[in-house]
Amino acid sequence: MICKALRQNLDPKMARAIRYFVYVIFAVTISIIIFLMWLERTHISHPLQLQRQFARQALGYQHRELSKNGLDYPVFIGNINSKEFEDNDLENYLKTISCSKLINGDTFEMQRGMNFLLMKNFSFPHRKDEQVAVDFQDCEKFKQRRGYITGSQPQEEVNFPIAYSILFHENLEQLERLLRVIYRPQNQYCIHVDRKSPDSLINSVRSLADCFENVFVASKLEIVIYASYTRLLADINCMKDLVNNGRPWEYLLNMASSELPLKTNSELVQILKVFNGSNDIHEVLSLRIFERFENKHFTFINEKTRTGYMIHTEKKKEDPPFDLVITKGNAYNIFSRAFVEFALTDEIAIDLLGWSADTLTPDEHYWATLNNLYSNDFLDTPGGYKGDPDKKPYIARYIGWKTEKLKDRCKAQKYVHNICVFSIADLPVLQGRMEVIANKFDITYDPLVYRCMEELIVNRTRSGAKIINIHKYKKLLFIGGNT
Repeated sequence: MICKALRQNLDPKMARAIRYFVYVIFAVTISIIIFLMWLERTHISHPLQLQRQFARQALGYQHRELSKNGLDYPVFIGNINSKEFEDNDLENYLKTISCSKLINGDTFEMQRGMNFLLMKNFSFPHRKDEQVAVDFQDCEKFKQRRGYITGSQPQEEVNFPIAYSILFHENLEQLERLLRVIYRPQNQYCIHVDRKSPDSLINSVRSLADCFENVFVASKLEIVIYASYTRLLADINCMKDLVNNGRPWEYLLNMASSELPLKTNSELVQILKVFNGSNDIHEVLSLRIFERFENKHFTFINEKTRTGYMIHTEKKKEDPPFDLVITKGNAYNIFSRAFVEFALTDEIAIDLLGWSADTLTPDEHYWATLNNLYSNDFLDTPGGYKGDPDKKPYIARYIGWKTEKLKDRCKAQKYVHNICVFSIADLPVLQGRMEVIANKFDITYDPLVYRCMEELIVNRTRSGAKIINIHKYKKLLFIGGNT
């Protein structure tokens, strides 16, 4: 009828235009109805959520069938209650989280988690240090409530104790949670607390350590200045204490309190046994930054205010002692006990340590130089590497450096000091890595990934998981100092 009226009363061109407009409106209406039906079926209730889903898909997520290993990574790590969380939204979300789905890259669960993090602007309060410290007043109750593993252990693990040196400067809650994940009664743990920290925090860490016979605070604390000599001394101080405390251990792992393990204690023992005395110390020659050790860089410390800073100069530095070839590396490594004892007592090692006092980031060349028997073949380094440093594999750490080559290692693109702060978007990759420790995590940025990593390690511990592909570790080039 409308079309007939248009033909009778309007100019033909105008009638065709109106008829075309009506058809367009009808088509758009049908499209909107279909779109809304699709939204309902996919449980997306807001266009912004649709945008976020596309963002997640752009990161490479695809729905995958969940693992058939029977482990669902249930939430059983302590009780979730208001005492443990400063954020009610976080508390409620953690009651519904499915870490199993997140770890396996389930699209919907990943979308739900990312939406929650975006809603909170990736910003979460952590428990105040003084609140956390109250828990340490009753050690037995604290250890029981938090689920520390204190009972008898498999003989294989008892016979292969491991030492840890942990650097700490802030967030007592995250330190305690790290300790809980890696703690075993046969291991040894030294915690170095940055002396810039308030006395109350230092004392709180001592209270935490006092709850365990095998955990202690370093006997000498440094005022740790980023990229300075004092950062290296912090590890050295813990190493001295761990060697001198009379307790047995086979290997030492130095960690930051912002890290988490990718392997259980049992899996770590499997790997370290394969090492058979070899160290896994990162070393490269091609990426050396000569200005760091050819010019002098002084560390200024104000003991009164417990502060400090670096003073960079263009004054040329003397050559390294014994004509050592300075080698670039990473501060965090896996050291055999024999190597640690060598580093603390050998004349060349001691001279190199003193020479490094006015260099920049000496923790990134000291260990690598001592382990590099390819360039420094006159060293008697236990477990050192004789092969080409630029070809040496490195499994002590999984790190998402801020480089174009490694940008896929950091899905959320959050960096601190050019190192990725991992989020739940990285979980599917983290759970299958060959490395033993991942750096770094921040519970004030993404507490969900931290919770899921805790659950992953605890569940694998309880299931008695073993490394099936241990042969991959046996083939590592540095095993036995191979060339």
